[in-house]
Amino acid sequence: MIFTSFALVSCGEFVGYKDNDVDIGNIQKLELFLSDGDLHKLYSTLTLDTTAPCSVIYNDWHGYGTLNIRGQSSRIQPKKSFTLKVDEKKYVLERGENDGGLYNRIAMRAYQLAGLSSCNTSSVALFLNEEYLGCYNFIDYYKEDILGGELYKMHLENYDNIGESYLLSHKSEKEFPKDDNLSNLNNLLALVVSLSDTDWCQYVLDNMDIESIAAYLAVHDFLTVKDTSSVNFYIHFDGKYRILPWDNEQSLQKKRSKYKLCNDNELIRRLASVPEVKNAYNQKMHSFFLGSGGGGELLYTGHSQERGWHHV
Repeated sequence: MIFTSFALVSCGEFVGYKDNDVDIGNIQKLELFLSDGDLHKLYSTLTLDTTAPCSVIYNDWHGYGTLNIRGQSSRIQPKKSFTLKVDEKKYVLERGENDGGLYNRIAMRAYQLAGLSSCNTSSVALFLNEEYLGCYNFIDYYKEDILGGELYKMHLENYDNIGESYLLSHKSEKEFPKDDNLSNLNNLLALVVSLSDTDWCQYVLDNMDIESIAAYLAVHDFLTVKDTSSVNFYIHFDGKYRILPWDNEQSLQKKRSKYKLCNDNELIRRLASVPEVKNAYNQKMHSFFLGSGGGGELLYTGHSQERGWHHV
């Protein structure tokens, strides 16, 4: 099989492979079409919020949307990740690595089986202007009309270097509702570092969905997820706080024989100090993974959403 590379000559960036006979097996094809000018602008502009109109063919659905390159790292990678918006709904086309996002798909499904909200994912063969870009993880992003409440994409700070007037959430983003009110997130993060152990335990009991958080942590730890010390998770608030997963591609890196609550950031460290959280975590870990014949040892003692596309 002969591949012919296709590049945007004016900006020197690799786009994909030209091969009309590419074998994509049983993977669903997702086709995007942009004008030459919009494609050039998308690949040559460094601003991450640069979007381009596109037409979309997926299954038997034909419509229109907008496309942008996702994240700083994608701009320096030959295989790029994208954000696709259709009917004001957001979808992520994750490049994954050589596995096409398989680990992330496994992790998201595990969270769903644990009863948590997480993003539906599927594998697609992505074509851009008939150029095959490879196997991508197609992620159905969290939806406001399904989750409700407030959703924050997290970027935690180094708590040791934060002064009293510093906004702890200044690098985090409010995904919805789309406004500048981050008071609920700032309040949570401020209390993480300011409350005494006794007051913190009571605050968690009153304000956090302990069962949901324990389920998240059990799946997270069993799958040995990395890269969540400051990013790659969400805080959801609808009267109670809970943690929602994101980008668990760095999971299943090793098998453990012992399990304990991860301590990769200050929020999790303080949650791990709450007896009710530890007890719920133990119960979830046994129920999900370490039950009859599951093996392993604990060191602590003590909904699938349907992807909805509408015609434009």
